[in-house]
Amino acid sequence: MEEKNSNTNLIVKTTSLAMHIVSDYIRPGDTVVDCTMGNGYDTLSLAAAAGCTDNSALRGRVYAFDIQQQAVDATKAYLLKNGITDPQANGIYLIRDSHAEMERYLPDPSETEISAFVFNLGFLPGKDKSVMTTAETSLPAVKKAIRMVRQNGIVSVMAYTGHKEGEEEYAVISEFLKTLPSKKYHVAYVNMINQKKTAPSLFLITPKVRERNIL
Repeated sequence: MEEKNSNTNLIVKTTSLAMHIVSDYIRPGDTVVDCTMGNGYDTLSLAAAAGCTDNSALRGRVYAFDIQQQAVDATKAYLLKNGITDPQANGIYLIRDSHAEMERYLPDPSETEISAFVFNLGFLPGKDKSVMTTAETSLPAVKKAIRMVRQNGIVSVMAYTGHKEGEEEYAVISEFLKTLPSKKYHVAYVNMINQKKTAPSLFLITPKVRERNIL
């Protein structure tokens, strides 16, 4: 597995900041969800936090979703590069389907607590930019994640505004998160205010109570 650079400046790369925060909510043995598999970077980081990358007795589970076979293949290759030859044997489930359908694959949250959900929206880096996440599926998926995450768990949503679909996606998710009652949810927002308007924005949501029917 690739070693972490202890000298990484976390606010230079918003994705690194997001995973640094999310990892603090995860312990070996936990169940976590990568809602946008991409090239597998978040999948591996979540697997490491949940104890899926070693022989820990407290090995957790990672469910990773993407609609593109290219993403599944890229993630398998990235996991293999980091010593994981059989993802499922390590508790890592790579699922080719939309994150909007994730409840079909995830364990019942009333029986298995889910510590974290991670969304990194947009398109697959280095691949076809015409295939991307959209507000139509991402907003329902974010709502489902907030309903399913455990009390004091975390939902991380990275949104991009560098293209029309991304602007719409960001807008509808932002407006929805503003409506969450403060007595039941903490919602944080991180934006690089001195960067270009196309810089990613990060939303972090954690429920104070276990509320399933509010959304």
